[in-house]
Amino acid sequence: MTFAESVSRLRELLARRPDIVDRIDRGALNVRDNAAAGLPRELSDLERQLADAHVADGFESIAHEGRSHTFSAQELVARAQQYWDRHRRPGRNIRLPFAEMVFTVFIVRQLEFLGLRIWDEGISAAADRLRDLQDLLDRLNAGSANALVRDAGWLIQTAQGPLTRRLDPYFRIAEQVSASFTNSRRLEIHRAGALLAGGHLRSQLRHRAAETGRSPDDPEVLAITRNSNSMDAALLVRDLIRLLDAYERAGDERLQLADAIFQGVSADPELFLTRLDLLGPCTMIEALFIECSHNRHRHTSLGRTHCELLEHYAVLIGRHAASLLEDAPRLDPRHAGYSTLGLAYGFCADLLSNMATDTLVSRPSFDLGLEDMLTNAGDLEKKRARADGWKATTEPGGVRTPVDYSGEWATLMFDRTVTALQARARHPDRPNATEIPCARVFIDSAPDGTPSAQEHCVTSDFQRALATGATGFPKGQIVIDRNEGRFLASAESDGRWFGVSKVVLTLFTSQGKDALLTGVPVPVVDVLRLTCRDLVGDSLDSRSRIRDDGSGISDQG
Repeated sequence: MTFAESVSRLRELLARRPDIVDRIDRGALNVRDNAAAGLPRELSDLERQLADAHVADGFESIAHEGRSHTFSAQELVARAQQYWDRHRRPGRNIRLPFAEMVFTVFIVRQLEFLGLRIWDEGISAAADRLRDLQDLLDRLNAGSANALVRDAGWLIQTAQGPLTRRLDPYFRIAEQVSASFTNSRRLEIHRAGALLAGGHLRSQLRHRAAETGRSPDDPEVLAITRNSNSMDAALLVRDLIRLLDAYERAGDERLQLADAIFQGVSADPELFLTRLDLLGPCTMIEALFIECSHNRHRHTSLGRTHCELLEHYAVLIGRHAASLLEDAPRLDPRHAGYSTLGLAYGFCADLLSNMATDTLVSRPSFDLGLEDMLTNAGDLEKKRARADGWKATTEPGGVRTPVDYSGEWATLMFDRTVTALQARARHPDRPNATEIPCARVFIDSAPDGTPSAQEHCVTSDFQRALATGATGFPKGQIVIDRNEGRFLASAESDGRWFGVSKVVLTLFTSQGKDALLTGVPVPVVDVLRLTCRDLVGDSLDSRSRIRDDGSGISDQG
């Protein structure tokens, strides 16, 4: 179906809501009479078409730790069936509000799919199409105290939440957002992006810290979390730039912008505030940002754009660090009953699923939507009550909920961010705003005493691994890791891959320790010169040289 046809179909379904909700209750939820019943056919057919188009656009989701982390009405129905298997089955007057929520989840999911299709006929049509989605969302939420999302612009961001096999669609959407809408509409989408990315990355950090029993600032914990966050951090830079630009001119909305910026940089204060010299290498995705032609490596158009954005971000965060410090006390969790910094939920779909499940277990929503739960203003006591309700329960089926809340964690996240802001404010123009000395990565030879980081080189050539001390990895895994941006540099030669893991940045250079790598193939050295040029030491293999014309392009032979 075309975009217009999909909108028309959704309007028709909304007009028939009472009948469809009744059929959901009597069919999908009436498991005693028909355990195999699913959603009404017209819902399933529409979702199938939109989901297929979503996958065709490159958003093929994959499981993470046994969960798909997608937000769907079918999953909500399955939760209900599990829950009622363990508890007394409710009467129709209790089931109907839940059936209404199943319908709401279905419509929201379809709006997410459509939110990424508003550019199908070009940039100029995007604003009108987003207004169409907002109209549908308003109709869905009319008179409801259980609204999940109120701003259609947020659906553009939530639709990109689940893990997918490819990264390029995310940057295509980011480019389209930047070129569309009015300034205020675009800014709200960027604010949603910063809040959601910050929350996801903090949640991941909390999970890894708890899993290992270590501090969130432990280098091993940071290395694990950063290793899979190149895309999230790169996209977060784009959102933060827009917010910082607006913050400079802000009036009444200054605190709201400060909150979003603070939440964004709190995802990794070291990278986003104090060690801007490492932010570039950590966010480089060579599969998208580097290309090779005629044995020469260079940045792609997307890679050049990313480098320009990093420079712009460095200027803005240096300029506004002191002002953000002035606003920070009003965001201090110690003075509030609730702080988004303390909310951990893994993926946005997990948070939305918990919000929807509140209806199943008769927990109050307090008329709080997603946007409310992710901002630090208004109704803080109600927000805390809702978060505590999630914390105290398990999912239907007895599995622990991925959503949690901790005031102690909120305070920790706040303090580490303020400390980093203070360092950046003291040194607004220095890439490294800490007292830790800058360190280098050396290839094949280095000053005496330089520790080896050879174990963080991986290769599918197991003989080479034995000879050089690198770690042997299957080719398929190396390709996956490369596509996810986990390498500083990698290359294939004669069917064999060699890569240098980004964990070197966290375990060595961020600690002020030089690192020595040996046996690195020439093409990999060439890529290193592009992804982390300022970090590569001078003692390079003589087989590879950099043309002295300022292009940064390697010239082999």
